[in-house]
Amino acid sequence: MTTLTVEFKGATEEVLAALVNEGYAKTKSEALRYALLHLGEELDLIKPRFHVRSEEYAYREINKRRK
Repeated sequence: MTTLTVEFKGATEEVLAALVNEGYAKTKSEALRYALLHLGEELDLIKPRFHVRSEEYAYREINKRRK
């Protein structure tokens, strides 16, 4: 497991807050994990549905909201 302390300002701070405020994620940490999974798929670093069960649930929830 990796733990990071990251400071967000400006647009990244606003996007992160919106992801939580609009219900896409329960916490900022959860939103960041979702974003990393999505980026990994976009860059072909991981395959869709390759995540562990909790991450698969998160992925499905995000995709439902995007449609």
